[in-house]
Amino acid sequence: MTKNDILSPADVTKLLKTFYDKLLVSSIKHHFINLNLEAHLPRVESFWNATLFPDHSYGTNLMEQHMHLPLKKDDFKIWQRLLWESADEHFSGANTETVKNRAASIAYIMQKKLLKD
Repeated sequence: MTKNDILSPADVTKLLKTFYDKLLVSSIKHHFINLNLEAHLPRVESFWNATLFPDHSYGTNLMEQHMHLPLKKDDFKIWQRLLWESADEHFSGANTETVKNRAASIAYIMQKKLLKD
């Protein structure tokens, strides 16, 4: 089966639905118990759309949004693995690789800044 690349906001929505379906049953689901997904998902979609498509923008500070979470080093690995799996499950191409590379960068930077690691 040939997979298309992530080419539209609808593709980003599909990616994130798959990702959050995996995340909410994962070993790090406890970080998301009190999360209002209805409010959260549009912000996450906005971030990834701005990452991939020049006509979109994102103005929220990612770090500030996560400062209150009691995250551990392994949480970042799980988050990244699940996002990569979700991307590879449905998509293939340059934008898919951009998402995966950006996710790796985010996980690394957030771990260093939030855990002072």
